[in-house]
Order: sequence, then structure tokens, then C-alpha cells
Amino acid sequence: MKQFTKFGINAMTVVKLPPVEHLEMIKGAGYDAFFNYWDNNTEVWANKAAQLGLIYTSIHAPSSREHHIWNGGEKGEAEMAKLHACLGDCARFDIPVMVLHTINGFDPNMPAAPTEVGLEAYAKLVEEANRLGVTLAFENTEREEFLAAVMERFKNEPCLGFCYDSGHEHCYRNSDMLTLYGDKLCHTHIDDNFGQTGEIVTWFDDSHLPPLDGSVDWKRVMNALDKTGFDGVLSLEMTMKNKPERSTHGAYTDMPPADYYALVLERAKRLASGQF
Repeated sequence: MKQFTKFGINAMTVVKLPPVEHLEMIKGAGYDAFFNYWDNNTEVWANKAAQLGLIYTSIHAPSSREHHIWNGGEKGEAEMAKLHACLGDCARFDIPVMVLHTINGFDPNMPAAPTEVGLEAYAKLVEEANRLGVTLAFENTEREEFLAAVMERFKNEPCLGFCYDSGHEHCYRNSDMLTLYGDKLCHTHIDDNFGQTGEIVTWFDDSHLPPLDGSVDWKRVMNALDKTGFDGVLSLEMTMKNKPERSTHGAYTDMPPADYYALVLERAKRLASGQF
């Protein structure tokens, strides 16, 4: 099995610190890289990362309102404007990847199926990403037919990439995502949960626990990652807080953030060395 040598983590939004302090904490815990969720401080994040020698792997684009893109109209245009602005920041500050979702499958206003108006909107984003040299890493989420439509339409585009989320695959009962899109893999969101715990698929089960806390089959995941040939940063996407109606995080909710970052890195290194 491939031995990952570089590890990254998200700058957790539940940790209310300025970017500079946040990155110092991530660097102090021993990480090589980080990613964040798009805000108005990209230049600050980028400058501090460069100072600390941290790899700025990606920006996670705004999400949760993707149904507007597929439905079209003014709201769809507004959502696409956010994605284009985020893409511009990636290019401006030499951040190679923009991670984005294709749908929020729990929104009651989402269309029944992918639409041509949505694909045409994404086509403009793809064209711009190709021009700017930024990879668009579409992530597996619920309602995977929307991801499938995008991956099929743009499969031959240089900018097309895939971001694998192990937790989403588990609790949203996705297909084998790495078999489907492993040839496009350019980023990871490694996290754990307990799968689908009730009769229906729900966002509440997407716990983003440290690896080995939940029920993800890590032997299968790491073997599947190995088969893709991906040799980049193994990036984790964590939170310290419980989802609504869940109590999965226990002592983590009160743990000092620096200690939590260190614990997660230790778990990632266990995965990378095959200690499941």
C-alpha cells in the first residue's frame, strides 16, 4: 500500500480564530497542508501559508444552494457568480484546486434530475477554469446522479477533477466513488461516521469524525485510494462539533483545537501506515 507522506486538514470553521493564528496552529500540529472555505481573506491565508511553508491545496467553494444552478434564472446566475469569484481567487493566489458540490440533495426545491440549463452554466465555469489553469474538483455528495451528469459532460476537459469524500460515500450510501472517478482524483476529504443510522439518508449522519472513530471500512478505502495512483496530500475534513440530533463527538467538543488537530493527524498517519 502507498505510504502517504504529506497530510492536510481544513481550517475548521467552528474554531473562531483569525487566519494567521489558525494556520500557526495547523503548522504547529505537524501538518504539511491545509484548505479552507472561501471567504474574503484569501490573500491573508495565502501569504501566511507561504510564510509557514504550508501547501494551500484548495479552496472549498460556496455550497448548499446548488439547486438554483440547475433551476436557472436570477438565483442560478447569482450562485454561479460566487463560483466564478472563488475561481478567480484560486487563480490569483496560485491555489491549484477549487472543490465544489453539484447539489444539496436535501433541499426541497431541487429539480428531479440534472438539467441542461445547469450543465450549460457549469460549462461556462469549466471554460474559465481551463483558461485560468485551475482544477475543478467536483465532490461526491448525496444524489450522485448530479455528479455523474457533470463528470460525464466534461470528462475530456483538462480542468475536470474529483474530490473524494469518504464520509459522504459511507453515510449517503454512494456507489464506489473511487472506482467511478478515481482517474480524476486530485483532492481528498477523509473523514469518518457511522453510516446511515435511520430509515432515511440524512445530513445529520455526516459527522466528519476523525478516522477510526466511526464505521468506515478503512482497509477498503485505503486500498481503493492506492489503486487510483493518487500520490498527493492526504487531506482530512473535520469538525469538533456534533450535528443536530447527534452526539458523536463526545469530549472533542471541549478539546483545545490544537490538541484535536494533533489527534486527527495521528489518526491519518495510522491510516497511511495500514493500522486500521
